[in-house]
Amino acid sequence: MSYKIPNLPSARAYKEETADFWEIQSICNPNLFVSQTQISKIISMELDEINHEGIDSEDDILNEGNENRNGLSDVFNELLLRIEFTSDKYPFSFGKYSMKIADWSSLIKDVYLFLLLCTRLNMKTQKVHNTIDGTLLFEKLCAHVAKNYFGDSSQSFVFGTSEPGNFEEKVRDLIKKVGEGKAFQNPNNNEPTKKDDSVDIVVWKEFSDKRIGKLIGFGQCKTGTHWKDDIHKLSPSDFCGTWFNEQPVLYPIPLVFICDTMNEDFNFYHTQKSYLIFNRFRILEYVNDNIDDQLKQDLSSWLAGALSLLDIRN
Repeated sequence: MSYKIPNLPSARAYKEETADFWEIQSICNPNLFVSQTQISKIISMELDEINHEGIDSEDDILNEGNENRNGLSDVFNELLLRIEFTSDKYPFSFGKYSMKIADWSSLIKDVYLFLLLCTRLNMKTQKVHNTIDGTLLFEKLCAHVAKNYFGDSSQSFVFGTSEPGNFEEKVRDLIKKVGEGKAFQNPNNNEPTKKDDSVDIVVWKEFSDKRIGKLIGFGQCKTGTHWKDDIHKLSPSDFCGTWFNEQPVLYPIPLVFICDTMNEDFNFYHTQKSYLIFNRFRILEYVNDNIDDQLKQDLSSWLAGALSLLDIRN
């Protein structure tokens, strides 16, 4: 069972889960460095000691690691690596085997905390704060990130269920904006029942001639930690083959955006195979100051509500 607030990660949790817990503890104690010893005590004191013959205690497991999980030394190294993974945007500072949240206010800090909480909260029951739905907000953030990743002359928009209009209207709008697909087709001549057909955002890189033949991406956006099976529902070639009258010159590449970190020890290669995955760190790397003002305000508002719910003051 993956670590979720307000529970604790188990002593056998993956290092990424315990690293997230360490970050949460740093947020809860904004002016203090939270040490490895403190993290060990917090987790250990609520876990039953194992006293059976030949079995290590919870403290031993926490600090030494085991087969495919990791002790707190490895967790701390994982936290240090996040500086590199986020292209030096990681909003925490470090002492000797300790860390604390940055004491400055910034867009990058808000985005990182938003992604962290969207991973560790129950996003079925705790996704709405200050009337803002975090899952739909995440789609807007991903559209911003995809546009920055594709670079100059690129455009993006949210296609998913958060946008008004029925499915056919959305597909017609997609074809018009991207300039490929020619026209909407309905292979069964029935009322389409698809809401978004697993496509949440669309991004493309335009040429000056505005003609067909360009790089296009269809993106799926997943909060929480149960995303590994869902991403396989995204199939741009099937989407275009079903709903487009004329196929794009190049099928859109499948993009997957997750708030999670993606466990390195859990089929890291095969999880990504055939998809370009943006995890929490890759998303943060491509967040720039050109973000929409409304999106920035909504991120701040959602985060304030989530932190207040947890009795955390940002």
